[in-house]
Formats: sequence, structure tokens, C-alpha cells
Amino acid sequence: MQVSQPSLRERQRLETLTRLHDAALDLVQENGLTETTVSAIADRAGVSRRTFFNYFASKEDAVLGAGAPALPPDSVDHLLDVPGQLERAVRIVFATASSIRHVRNRPADRRALVLVHPELQLRSQHHAIAAQDLIAKALAERYDDGDDLDRAMSLIMLATAIMRFSYTRDPDSIDDPTRPAVAESITVFRNTLKDLT
Repeated sequence: MQVSQPSLRERQRLETLTRLHDAALDLVQENGLTETTVSAIADRAGVSRRTFFNYFASKEDAVLGAGAPALPPDSVDHLLDVPGQLERAVRIVFATASSIRHVRNRPADRRALVLVHPELQLRSQHHAIAAQDLIAKALAERYDDGDDLDRAMSLIMLATAIMRFSYTRDPDSIDDPTRPAVAESITVFRNTLKDLT
């Protein structure tokens, strides 16, 4: 089976995204977040301010390599089918969270900056809330029955907790839900819930 290569346009888009993200990380490491400007990031990346805003909404997003979340089409349609509800919910949450991160290079640098800059923590939380709202809207459109909607929302909230727990064990799992920490986290939550009943 032949794997399709990204088009020239897509490769150029990814290169520009990466240059902007790298420039933002470098400048914030050198000068701090407050002193770093969109103009400085754009200049370092070799693009205009206008081009910067075609890729990122703010300098914080450029540092995070983040943007608006996306939900895979029809992803919530079979959430309540049995078996495998929890695993499907986890896949939905991870896919939506992963869609926020448009650039995945230099994760250690990004994490270090998030730890020392509350503005970056707030922006990360903003994106997480936007992802949760996006999923909630899709669930409300799909499950108009109160009980089904409640079950679907509770599964998504549980899956979100699993993702966060998995992240504490392995920060790289946020970009790769096939990592062992994710399956281990699902097992921990299943066992905990079983013990509560």
C-alpha cells in the first residue's frame, strides 16, 4: 500500500508553522513571554505579521503550537454502542485534544515554558475548554434523549480524566494514545470504579 505524500502547499504550511513555533519558543526562552512580541516572532521566522495571524491567534498559541480544536466527523455517533464505550470515549477525547496541537516538535521546551508562565497555562486551559465544549455540542446534537446525553457526557468526562491521569504518567501520551500509559490509565480507572460499587 502506497502512503500519500503531503502536497507542496501542505509541506510549506507545516514548515511555516514549525518556523513560527520555533521562533516563539526561542524568543520566549531568551527574553521572556512579556517581552516577546508577535512582530519579533514573525521577523525571526521570516514572515509578515499578517502571515503570523494566518497560523496562530496569539503569541501564546505560537509558543504552545496550538490552535482551535477539531472533532473528527461522526466520531460521537457510536459512542454508546457496547462493548467498548470507554475506549471510544478515550479515542474521541485524545483525537480532539491532539487536534489542538498544530506543531509537535520540542515538547520538553514547551512544557518547561508552560510551567513558568501562567499565561501559557491559562491559554492551554482555554483550548481544553474549547475542546470539551466542541465535544459537548456534538453530543447534544447526536443524543437528544436526556439519559443518553447524560451517559455520553459522563463517558467523555471520565475519558478526559483518564487523559489527564495518563499525561501525569507520560506527558508524551497526549500526542500518542497508543502509548502504554493510556491503556494502564484506563485499567486504573476501571478498577477504581469497580471498587466503588
